[in-house]
Amino acid sequence: MGMSSEPSASDFHSWAKDAGNKLRAYMLSYSSGATGVFFLALTGRDVTIFTRPEKVLLVVALVLYVTTAVLCLFELRVDARRFFYVAKLLELDAKDQRWAENDAYKNLRLRLIYASYVTATLATGAMVAFLISRIA
Repeated sequence: MGMSSEPSASDFHSWAKDAGNKLRAYMLSYSSGATGVFFLALTGRDVTIFTRPEKVLLVVALVLYVTTAVLCLFELRVDARRFFYVAKLLELDAKDQRWAENDAYKNLRLRLIYASYVTATLATGAMVAFLISRIA
């Protein structure tokens, strides 16, 4: 009989990081794909039959989807810079390590993540409102 080992805290940290990376990839794919759909949808003659409120909803949704994609890309850059910084710190003696900049990167990354959730939610809401207005 083999002994089952319990997952360690580092396992959970690794799984959380992997899940976060997958979620970021999904958010970026979702917002990029939605933006692409707009271009396909707006190339036809249907644009001329949209009411003014429908056009406003489309513009708002498009801007918010693009903003979501930009926020996700910027968050990727911040995350990469943070890991580079941490790697450099770990090369130093413990007494020479200064973690304040890493904390700033972590805080900025968290704000960017939440901002991308907000923009994606608002964009989806605007798109749903547009579709409902087209159906009604």
